[in-house]
Amino acid sequence: KNDKYWDTESKRFDTVTFKMVESNDVAYQLYEAGELDYVNLTESNVKTISSDENHKFHNYMVDALPLKFSFQMHWNYNKNKEDGKPDVNWNTAIANESFRKSIYYGLNLTDYYKRINALNPLKVENNYYTMKGLVSTSDGTDYVNLVHEKLKLGESDGEKPIRYDAAKGEEYKKKAMEELGALGVTFPVEIDHYIAAKSQTALDSANVLKNAIESDLGKDYVQLNIKTYVTSLNKEVVVPKLQSLAFSGWGADYGDPMNYLGQELVGYDNAYYAMHYSNTNEVKETPATKEVIAQFKEYTSLVGKADAITDDLDARYNAFAEAEAYLLEHCLVVPLSYDMGYCLTKFNIHDQ
Repeated sequence: KNDKYWDTESKRFDTVTFKMVESNDVAYQLYEAGELDYVNLTESNVKTISSDENHKFHNYMVDALPLKFSFQMHWNYNKNKEDGKPDVNWNTAIANESFRKSIYYGLNLTDYYKRINALNPLKVENNYYTMKGLVSTSDGTDYVNLVHEKLKLGESDGEKPIRYDAAKGEEYKKKAMEELGALGVTFPVEIDHYIAAKSQTALDSANVLKNAIESDLGKDYVQLNIKTYVTSLNKEVVVPKLQSLAFSGWGADYGDPMNYLGQELVGYDNAYYAMHYSNTNEVKETPATKEVIAQFKEYTSLVGKADAITDDLDARYNAFAEAEAYLLEHCLVVPLSYDMGYCLTKFNIHDQ
């Protein structure tokens, strides 16, 4: 404790004890027993409590505070197999824009969103690389609304994700199969997705994702392989470049779109995702990869032009929105979700 703290009348203490719990299920049991004052609820917790009006916690579930992260689906453009050799089939497929767009439009993530928010799954839908509330223009327009406009996204019908379009997905699937077949790609294209070995929650989510991908896109087209790491995702998976895709969230370190969009730039050592997840700097130019390399270079150029505008914030944000829309139009990265679930709490988390 700080004896020189300005509030001399405040109650201070000498020690703080942190206790680790192995899962949300155990945390829920501790909350029931009165040993915890707060617990995030799992999908099954929410369903059980909300469906029973006589449940003791039925009237006490509240929205958890949303995390400040925007989660995305990051492709690995330079994937290796477990023997260390390049995964040519995957690398060729993911370099193809039609293949990426078939997933972008053809995958309905509603059931996956239910894993985060069982009662209002579309509340966690994310269609941007940046996130709501980051910055606003001089007239109060949220920056992501600029991106929304440039992407020509519609409005939610409350039934399915905004960008989901089964017909478009099927159209791009047919196109991708023709284009990739000509390049020697074999189907189904295998997607390696890694999760923590001992996490039942991660396994349940991965199975929901697998079912969505294979049922929406077709097992003749793609196959999701659920694989595990033991202790370190970075050491066991990311460094040897074994994943086909990775779900990751970015939270702003400062209030400017550059903090987000700078993570995907090619040719920059401090571009986190480009260097560690997408591996775009390592992609060698071939007939199959020529287009995607050109797209990342164009994106990098657009971000650079936006970042050079320092005397007009509205112009700066508009230019960044152009760059972000370009990134997403070509599905170089796919927006995934926000983390906004439900919790039980004995203190007011919304009045901090």
